Amino acid sequence: MQTERSSIQYSTKNLIMSCKLKVVHVTTIHKRFDSRIYHKECCSLARAGFDVSLIVSDDKMNEVITLNEESSVKILDIGVEKNRFKKLFTSSYKAYRLAKRLRADVYHFHDPDFLIFGALLKNKNNRVFFDSHEDFPALMKQRDYIPDYLRTLLFLITTILEKVCTKRISGVFTATDNIRDKFLGYGVSFARTIKNYPIIPIYNNEEQTNNKLDNTICYVGGLVPIRGVKEMVIASYKAGVKLLLAGPFDSEQYHKELEAMKEWECVEYLGFVPHDKIEEIVYSKANIGLVVLHDAPNHRNSIPIKFLEYMSSGLPIIASKDILFCKEVIEEVKCGIIVDPLSTDEIAKAINTIINDRSLAKDMSQRGKNAAINIYNWQAEEKKLIETYKS
Repeated sequence: MQTERSSIQYSTKNLIMSCKLKVVHVTTIHKRFDSRIYHKECCSLARAGFDVSLIVSDDKMNEVITLNEESSVKILDIGVEKNRFKKLFTSSYKAYRLAKRLRADVYHFHDPDFLIFGALLKNKNNRVFFDSHEDFPALMKQRDYIPDYLRTLLFLITTILEKVCTKRISGVFTATDNIRDKFLGYGVSFARTIKNYPIIPIYNNEEQTNNKLDNTICYVGGLVPIRGVKEMVIASYKAGVKLLLAGPFDSEQYHKELEAMKEWECVEYLGFVPHDKIEEIVYSKANIGLVVLHDAPNHRNSIPIKFLEYMSSGLPIIASKDILFCKEVIEEVKCGIIVDPLSTDEIAKAINTIINDRSLAKDMSQRGKNAAINIYNWQAEEKKLIETYKS
């Protein structure tokens, strides 16, 4: 559904004074229009009749997004702290102070940095939930910007914070069953999986067929080494296809390193593409979607949102054998090819297999799209979220 941004800029004080808020989502790390937080959870709750606000930290000011005549999402900006390590504490504390002033019935926060403050927000008159998108302790071991000697320490600290703080709040939402089971093992009082399935788009993919470019594949997401960006570039060059690359580089040095490669000539780098423009700018022009993440603790049991978006857009998929969800879906649905993410020859061969066999590509496309519509979609998860809020 199209959203209309209000032309009126609201001050935080006016929003607090004029609105009786019931639900407050909090994030100081994710973008204000994050797919899971804003487009799925906040918008779904607002349309279901809840009074929804979202606290963010991006220095883009406050605003009210009108969804329809009866629902809207209020976005409250606490400003941005550019220093990565100061942001862990300063931004979280500012978000906590604002959240407390709002006196919501339900608080729903999305960052492990906020665990301590989430526990402080809990009282007998409200409900406080932590939304664990990923296995955050495992993620600490994968961050390239964290020195090696600190990764194990941060893993232990994050694990202890999760164990202690989640027992002092109302419960946890998780993106996968594996993460849910971890929290149940901690002894939390409530844990429920709300899978990060995509919103089935309202456009007609069949009308986009004429926009597709010959021999073109795509990847959408964060551009870091562990997500197989270098392997995608080399494999695309070997296969003789164009690679549409959309997303932010975590490191400018890594960006320059890839640009210096001869294989980069096959890449069309699109930078960050807004969520509501991905179909038009990327998916409608591509013939294949790539998800060749390297094996890592936080990848193994994940449900990559890009994988499901490729399915809903009707793209055949080439995916890593090390991502269990992708492997199981492709083997069951027959909507793509599984590869070794470290083998550029294997990835290139899979690309050529699909590109050169139009009948195979069409069958993979239709099977993936049908499965996305009937099984792997946000509408089913939305009901679980709303039911939990109403219970």
